[in-house]
Amino acid sequence: MARTLTTETLGALIDKLSIVNLKLWHCQELLYGSSEHSPDEHARLEEKNASLLQQRARLIETIDRWIELAITDPTDMVITSPQNKMYGRFRTDLEL
Repeated sequence: MARTLTTETLGALIDKLSIVNLKLWHCQELLYGSSEHSPDEHARLEEKNASLLQQRARLIETIDRWIELAITDPTDMVITSPQNKMYGRFRTDLEL
């Protein structure tokens, strides 16, 4: 399993998938909608559609592998430290 899987959080992967799905929806709306396009525009939309479908498939595969790794060997997952932000009276750079 590729180590690069652990550099992304599950939420970040799902966020990327949702963005690709939105782009795909808009692309297919233009491609298969009633709008008339020149042959060049239609070809570009078909290329973009194919690229987005490939990106979507890769992201789904990556999410599936991420979940599989988290279940089978969670100790192998890299968990980053949370960023604890402190405001007001909890700031450490001020004397109270």
